[in-house]
Amino acid sequence: MGLKTVVTMVALGLAITGCNRSINSVAPAGSQPQRLPSAPVESVQSDQLPPPVDASQSTMVDATAPQAPSTQIAAATPSDASVIPEGTGEPVTREAVSGSWNVNSDNPDCRMILAFTKWSGGYRAATRRCNSQELANVSAWDVKGQQVVLMDAGGNTVARLYQSASGRYDGTTNSGAPISFTR
Repeated sequence: MGLKTVVTMVALGLAITGCNRSINSVAPAGSQPQRLPSAPVESVQSDQLPPPVDASQSTMVDATAPQAPSTQIAAATPSDASVIPEGTGEPVTREAVSGSWNVNSDNPDCRMILAFTKWSGGYRAATRRCNSQELANVSAWDVKGQQVVLMDAGGNTVARLYQSASGRYDGTTNSGAPISFTR
């Protein structure tokens, strides 16, 4: 027999002896896989739904829908925190709002990223290149009714925005500063 044949037979023999489908030869005797700890579960919330609205009861007002500003509010200055832009009436969804937005701010490169990662009080939000301390504090967001609510790490509302056009949201911060998102 040649050296080449001997090396091939030894390699083949090692390969065959290494083919064992049982983990028992590697795991210590009597050991069982350890159970993983259970994941935390969010608490369930419940509340009463409002009564259904009939078309004949058109005088009822939905408290969660944005209302047209009154003449007194419309005449207010733009820095007035009570000025709420009129929404488009289209439903606002989390899917439509998530993603990267250009923010009208003190820096033309200011961006807001709204992710679908669960975060305290909503979903994770982050800012890039925004000089405003108020915007820098934004760390969460959510959709409530027809408005987009931006929150800080403590769950406090920083700003509220309404859809004013396709791909545009306008609103005010708590300090009364106007804020707008565009894509």
